[in-house]
This record gives sequence, C-alpha cells and structure tokens, in this order.
Amino acid sequence: MTAARPAHVEAPPSPLVGAQRRGPARDAARDAVLEVLGTVEHGDERGRLLGFPTANVAVPEHGLRDGVWAGTVQVGPAEDGPVHVAAVSIGHRPTFYGRDGERLLEAHLLDFEGDLYDRTVLVRLHVRLRPQRAYAGAAALVDQLLLDVAETRAWAQREGLGALLTTP
Repeated sequence: MTAARPAHVEAPPSPLVGAQRRGPARDAARDAVLEVLGTVEHGDERGRLLGFPTANVAVPEHGLRDGVWAGTVQVGPAEDGPVHVAAVSIGHRPTFYGRDGERLLEAHLLDFEGDLYDRTVLVRLHVRLRPQRAYAGAAALVDQLLLDVAETRAWAQREGLGALLTTP
C-alpha cells in the first residue's frame, strides 16, 4: 500500500495531537485511516450506564468527520502498548444533547475491561460505518450500538484482526 501525504490537524489546547490520513486517496470516507492521539478524559458515564463504556477524547471542531467508525485503539502508544478493536463515535451525542452537546470522540474497546482515565491512546479510524443520528431514546440507541459493535467485530475479522478479539 502506498502512503498518501499525511494531513496534520492541530487544535490547541485540545488534547488532540494530530490526525493523519494514510493509504490510497480513493474515497476518503471509506479508505483513509485517520489517527487521533489524545488523553482519555472523564465523561458523564452515559456509555457505561448503557452497557458500552467508552474512552472519551476531546476533538477539535474540524479535521474529523462525525459518525460511527470501526477502528483500533492503542493504549500507551509511546510504550508500544496493547491494541484493541473499537467502535468509535465522533460527534455531539444528539440522542441526549441535540446539536449543543460537547463534541467528543468516544471509543468503545471491544472485549476490554479496565481503567483508561488519564492514559494516552492512539485511535485509528479505519471505516466509517454510519453518520451520527438522534434516536428516540436509550433503548433505540442501545439497539443501534449492538449493531455497530457487531459490524465492528465483523470488520475486524475481515481485516485479519480477529486475534485482538476475545469474543468472535
């Protein structure tokens, strides 16, 4: 695979260090891999209450397309830490906050249990699964999150990342 020129996004004082595009420049929404380096922050723990705990990383208003993505998260990249498959949401969380919610990157690491607060993570967004949507309530959102996780799991298997999953 030939690497395209990286696109670097800076947005101080956000903990987002950069976003890079790699891979052939075909359909950027489907083929580009975007990388986000940041520190996991405390959130309102809504994902945990819904059964989908997330690692929350602040993102700038520009540089990353809102939506739900299949990707990976490396914990402690400077130490060559472990990589996990993740379903990643970027956006304002419209089901609960409308368009006025804080824009966040929320990564649900599949088959992971642990505390990531204040840890540095490298999030790689591989495939955009769908746009952000507002749902009628928590139950409808949970139904969609189950589908997103299943689609992310299937993507990981197709891409040869099945070894990163403990549940096939």
